[in-house]
Amino acid sequence: MIANSFSQSKKNDLKLTVSALPLFGSSNGFESGINGFVIKPSIGYFISDKTSLDLNFSYASLNDLRVGTVDSYYNSYAFIPTLRNNFINNKKLRVFAEFGFGLGTVRYDADTSSLRNAQHEELSGGISVLNIGIGGNYFFNDTFGIELIIPYLSTKNITSKNSNNLYSGIGPTLGFTYILN
Repeated sequence: MIANSFSQSKKNDLKLTVSALPLFGSSNGFESGINGFVIKPSIGYFISDKTSLDLNFSYASLNDLRVGTVDSYYNSYAFIPTLRNNFINNKKLRVFAEFGFGLGTVRYDADTSSLRNAQHEELSGGISVLNIGIGGNYFFNDTFGIELIIPYLSTKNITSKNSNNLYSGIGPTLGFTYILN
């Protein structure tokens, strides 16, 4: 009972989070601006009162790309294990730092399917994702809250020789979190 009155999370708690972020930054020779987004559901398990291991699943889409002379886009999926440490962990507010690294896949396609070419296939393949950031949760009650993270993201294509850097930049992430137990 004392632990609950002083902290929002404790060892063995399980949490679900659903968040989204716009993509600001660069994508090699492609103009990206704020033309993409990521949807990121995750599940986390507290291995101590302040530290959780989160398994993030992400779907990303970046539009307004040009592959050669063809208007194009990409969709990617990734699985990113993340270690998060709450250096402030009280009843209403948690402030944390996190680090994650994972793998996934990316698929390029033309806006008009009849214009799809070999270059789209050459750019598609496996990706690596690095995430490092700082953030916080604000809880409205014992189980439900909002989450804001300011991460630096670096996504690299690890199978294509034609394009290595898919995305690198800041991706402010906003979502909802729910403590299950």
